[in-house]
Amino acid sequence: MEAAPWPGPRGRLRFVAAFTLIELVIVVTLISVLALAGAINVLRSRLTGNEGVALANLRQLAVALHAHHAVNNTYPDPLGRLSDATPPYVPASLTGGSEANGSASLVGYGYTYDQEGDFDYTLIARPTAQGVSGMRRFFVDETGVLRYTVDGTDPTADSPVLQ
Repeated sequence: MEAAPWPGPRGRLRFVAAFTLIELVIVVTLISVLALAGAINVLRSRLTGNEGVALANLRQLAVALHAHHAVNNTYPDPLGRLSDATPPYVPASLTGGSEANGSASLVGYGYTYDQEGDFDYTLIARPTAQGVSGMRRFFVDETGVLRYTVDGTDPTADSPVLQ
């Protein structure tokens, strides 16, 4: 902060404390950098949150599928039958209802279910916008082991196990 001349009463110059243009530019730049860093952290936490919800949903669906299999000796086809049962194994919002034909979308992830006979199934969770709503894709089958990929391809039974 420097003292700058300013016309005072009766034409005399007096000095008034003021910020220079350089000081103002530096302050605005620092505020912009801090705001950008905060925005990046918010977006990262949103991705992490979406992935956490997707994993919780996959676990819940896998448990419900196994419970349905224990009662009916087969996996449901389509997935919506889990929510149509009385009492329902999972809420309809998780399966997309009985008309969903094995797919649903919830909190940044889409879910695809494929029944392969009476004793096999696959369930895949994909980000609705890769890199925006999530980075990883997740997979679970009748073994109950969660697997993932990070390269944008669908995971399979040979993908890395989620620790």
